[in-house]
Amino acid sequence: MPFLEFRDVVRKYPDFTLSLSFSVEEGQLLSVIGPSGAGKSTLLSLLSGQERPDSGQILLNGNDITKLSIQKRNIGMIFQDFSLFPSMNVEKNICYGMRRRRSERKAFCDDLLDLVGLSGYGKRSVTTLSGGEAQRVALARALAAEPELLLLDEALSALDPPMRRRLRGVIRNIHDQLGMTMIHVTHDIDEAFAISDRILLLKDGHAEDQGTAEDLYNQPSSLFTAFFTGNGTALPASLVYPGREGSVFFRPESVMVIEEEVDPAMHPMHIVLNNAEILSADFTGSAYILGLDYQGCPVLARSPVKPRHQYVSLMLLRDALHFLT
Repeated sequence: MPFLEFRDVVRKYPDFTLSLSFSVEEGQLLSVIGPSGAGKSTLLSLLSGQERPDSGQILLNGNDITKLSIQKRNIGMIFQDFSLFPSMNVEKNICYGMRRRRSERKAFCDDLLDLVGLSGYGKRSVTTLSGGEAQRVALARALAAEPELLLLDEALSALDPPMRRRLRGVIRNIHDQLGMTMIHVTHDIDEAFAISDRILLLKDGHAEDQGTAEDLYNQPSSLFTAFFTGNGTALPASLVYPGREGSVFFRPESVMVIEEEVDPAMHPMHIVLNNAEILSADFTGSAYILGLDYQGCPVLARSPVKPRHQYVSLMLLRDALHFLT
């Protein structure tokens, strides 16, 4: 039985409807991604108890929580704005929602500070903390309530990129140590790919795709999934296979750039596109991302070196092509 399940959940608004079914196994870290207006915030509101669905069920650890109040759900939540009490020090912030006996709280608080990498910070004023430190305290405070499920709502979006990378490692480490089930809502694809066991991609109020990061990147089920999860090219399938409808999609790293014309007959495992014109060459530190034109269609290709000629040939591994709509 899944630890968390949205079973045919529907929430209707005048201009938007969420219709969603998905499940999460116990101990998994699920990231929820999608464009603005896809339904990420609505999902969290329904799960946390701030709103109720018009129909369907939400099950947590075998219990129907669809109509339970926020206080009875035993779900922790961390927001992007930290939401710490400025009049309390770090220790008092963490102990605020603690359910343990008073005699146990100090030791438990120290354990949580150690877990989030802030040992010895208990007596500090929260107003003296950096953004990354404040978010660690918020994380410790959420864990102090010992929730069954932890929700992270864009929890790292207010931090600078280096700190975000550090804290996403902290979150993953805490998840692995505690085995806690977590749902992480983010607009940062790299962040979702880095820490998730599974990913749920929302579009227009429904689940467009779900699976591991490798599933969504390497085996997208639609062009929307393919482009939302990374760079790529979609060509009319007829350009590659005459008479075939739809689109063929491939990633830049699936393209081999050759600075001479290639005989397709000599490369049966590849699709060969001769006379592609280079329009741009952006250096990324480890390679060049080339923007090309092939018969009026834009193409992206990754090349370890910057080509010397304006026109090149492209070789695509047949196994790396995805026929999508």
